[in-house]
Amino acid sequence: MFTLLASLMIQPGHASAYYFTDIGVRGFSRAGANVVGANDLTALWYNPAALTNIKRGQFMLDLAGVTQQVVFDRADEGDQVFDPVENQARAYVIPHFGVAHHLGTENTVFAFGFYPPYAPDYSYEASGPQRYTLNETLVIQTSLGPTVAHEFYDWITVGAGVGWNILIAQQELATNLDSPLDDTDEYNPAYDVDFGLEATDWTGFSWNVGIKVEPPSGRWAVGGTFQPPVKFDAKGSMRANFEGNIFYEPDDQIYGGLIEEAEAVDENVSLAVTMPLILKAGALVRPTDALEIEASFVWQQWSSIESLVVTDVDLGIAINEDHLATGLMDCTGEGESLDCDAVIDEDVILPANYDDAWSVRLGGHYVLSDRYTIRGGVLYETSAIPTKTVGVGLVDANKWGYGVGGTVAVGQRGIELDFGLSQSFLQDLNITDSEVSQIRVNPLAGEDEETLIDGIVVGNGTIESSLIMFGAGLVWHFGAEQGS
Repeated sequence: MFTLLASLMIQPGHASAYYFTDIGVRGFSRAGANVVGANDLTALWYNPAALTNIKRGQFMLDLAGVTQQVVFDRADEGDQVFDPVENQARAYVIPHFGVAHHLGTENTVFAFGFYPPYAPDYSYEASGPQRYTLNETLVIQTSLGPTVAHEFYDWITVGAGVGWNILIAQQELATNLDSPLDDTDEYNPAYDVDFGLEATDWTGFSWNVGIKVEPPSGRWAVGGTFQPPVKFDAKGSMRANFEGNIFYEPDDQIYGGLIEEAEAVDENVSLAVTMPLILKAGALVRPTDALEIEASFVWQQWSSIESLVVTDVDLGIAINEDHLATGLMDCTGEGESLDCDAVIDEDVILPANYDDAWSVRLGGHYVLSDRYTIRGGVLYETSAIPTKTVGVGLVDANKWGYGVGGTVAVGQRGIELDFGLSQSFLQDLNITDSEVSQIRVNPLAGEDEETLIDGIVVGNGTIESSLIMFGAGLVWHFGAEQGS
């Protein structure tokens, strides 16, 4: 049960581990090579010092779609043959927006924005062979806050920002109840139990700081960003639904009616999650006024997350103490007083053992005319998830990808329309040493027996996956240009 609780609650997103390091139509159009050259409000995320690339007042609104194609073909076991399953979730629509202005200063830019990291949704067939890992998930992570950047000596800029962070997680999967009389119960859906989680943290806090060095000529620039770990303490509820389970439904002559209530609920689960420290660095050149090329590097310290901790756990399964099957149990108590309810009330500590992840990106833009700009780039990124722990609820592998896009200026009112597409291709995985196992619960556990039982391995098989980000945005430049 402990592993079940943790697996329900550790899915705040995906990429090199949980979320993508690229956001924004202009940013992912350059394959994330945007640490120094960011010239819209996504500088809040890539590098706050890059805000000085914005020479006028700016309002930005982006809408991006994120989707991950996943095909999992679970390895057959004996006479158990499994059909492949696919992620059926629609593209997840993510907005981000902001406003920046010099507020009468020459070398300082003030900005305020909403900029969520990107992550896809997952939804699989509820009765599919992946159900013990995941059926559905919905995760929303956002950041909202101010940033300021100041240029010193006409060539060095320092920027810093703070953010109010929100984490909302909803997830569903299936577990399995153990039967002492049926040795095929691990494969029999009649023993399945639907589990769900809802957890939210409305009070997360983050900050970042960046630097940009660029001479007055503007022909080159270098810079970097430091973002410390972001901590979440999510509060929520967890439920177990026994409808359709052989221990609850009255049709079974042995076990039917043993579990008294259709649903068990814990209203006060807590989850502590820490997102990793992130370092970004970039260098760009502008051989001509029209051409900009940037190379960037991103490092994420996922290895610092040694474990994930779930606290305030108090989930009970109500057992009918008058049921004949209780004769199979060694319940505590004396005489006719029995206490057979299974209660989980210990903290959950789940080792993570992730790897640090890094990526390299090369991209840029070319100004075709006063009206048209095109962008492009390529990337390579390593995975933070060891292959043996990859499952359909946390799909990642080493990947390469590309981005393309552009901007069209509309009239003379300072309005620009952006569009972009990015696609990444994950290395195909053939998993033979998976540690992703079925979660099994023994409702007939006695006083000295374990409620949680190790189930069959459910993560072996092949996984094919690719990622797509696409979107459009509007940038409105207003007011006088800096220094004019």
